[in-house]
Amino acid sequence: MYRPSDDPHPIPVFYARFAPPAPATQPLVGNLRSRVAVIGAGFTGVSTALHLAERGIETVVLEARSVGWGASSRNFGQIVPYFKHDQDHVIHRFGVERGEQMINAVAQGPDLVFSLIERHAIACSAERKGLIFAAHSPAGRAQLERRSEFWRARGAPVEMFDGDAAAALIGSRYYEACSLDRRGGTINPLAYVRGLAAAAIRAGAKICTETAALGLERRGNDWCVLTPSGEVAADTVVLASNAYTSAQLWPGLRQSIIPMRAYQFVSRPLGDNLRRSVLPQGQPLTDTRHLFSGIRLHPDGRLQSSAQGPAFRVGGSGKPAQATRRIAETFPQLGSLDWEFAWAGWVAMTYDQYPHLHRLAPGLWAGLGYSGRGIALATMMGREIAELIAGTDAALLPLPVTPLRPRAMTRLARPMVGALLAYYRRLDARDSARRRREIRRDGSR
Repeated sequence: MYRPSDDPHPIPVFYARFAPPAPATQPLVGNLRSRVAVIGAGFTGVSTALHLAERGIETVVLEARSVGWGASSRNFGQIVPYFKHDQDHVIHRFGVERGEQMINAVAQGPDLVFSLIERHAIACSAERKGLIFAAHSPAGRAQLERRSEFWRARGAPVEMFDGDAAAALIGSRYYEACSLDRRGGTINPLAYVRGLAAAAIRAGAKICTETAALGLERRGNDWCVLTPSGEVAADTVVLASNAYTSAQLWPGLRQSIIPMRAYQFVSRPLGDNLRRSVLPQGQPLTDTRHLFSGIRLHPDGRLQSSAQGPAFRVGGSGKPAQATRRIAETFPQLGSLDWEFAWAGWVAMTYDQYPHLHRLAPGLWAGLGYSGRGIALATMMGREIAELIAGTDAALLPLPVTPLRPRAMTRLARPMVGALLAYYRRLDARDSARRRREIRRDGSR
């Protein structure tokens, strides 16, 4: 089986160029006692540690590599106020009361992230100019219209644009319509996770990097986390390694998610005239196709694009040709791009595409499975886990505590998901071909 913990890709050089250094940390040496031990120093883990430390609850974080080594330093960098599913699906799945609570909570996710950035003076290239969601098909347009209407009825700053207005917002006539949600924004995710970690340390948390958690044992009233260089005994343990979760820490936890590879490419800087023609108001663009479709323009003029690649192979490279074709199709004024940076990382997909908060045993919590919505949702998850440890009633919190349901079919996940991805590629290719025909037809008139 593929092992996300063995990912050979380093932290993205591009993000590191614009991020402050990681806070000073040391590996664990010897044995330690703490009220809470957190495994994983990504968004979930350091958010948990920060919110616990601010409550005066002693916390130690154990990280196998460095702060933000996993998906927290490798993602696209946009902060989204939605789950993977739309509002109708959430309400159908969880009921009106809980569903509305969850929808409203995730809508406030960007507020949480940007408030932490401001309160802790985190230098992470934060921009809150909104998010563009473009309709790649008639069905996609209908989906965006339903979502926009839902939020406009609640007074949220979400608008629909079409025709010339959409083209002016995007810098392209490829899309007939789009929505703009002004609640979202973008950050340098590596700088953000390092900033959260530094804030947690200032608040009193201890972070031990280069300290892999090898096992977990119950000894009397304590949980003991075993590492190569010592042990941590704690009243409570939080498993916060997400897609990089190892199979030996807790039975079935790894089998409750499907880790999948995501790929990112960043170009050399565009010339001044070209960069002014692409996403001119500074928002990132995502469209309604099934597979990765993110495009953002960085302040230095580099264009970033998410792309497809081998879904399960460690060390596999993405498809720059596919990203190049997509950019050329969307922004024909750019011509051929020269990709300067590329990286990959694991994304934890859940079978229902909702984040999962588990109470695995007394004093043992896990939060994981953000399905590509990790910045806001993982930050929220850390705050909620801290609330639960501090004694807040789970019924008062928006993310439900759910039982762990490992899937016996996990060994079949790769071929099944591979077949589903191939199907999605065919659907996206069909819609792209349809749109190309429409553009050619309109251009010939």
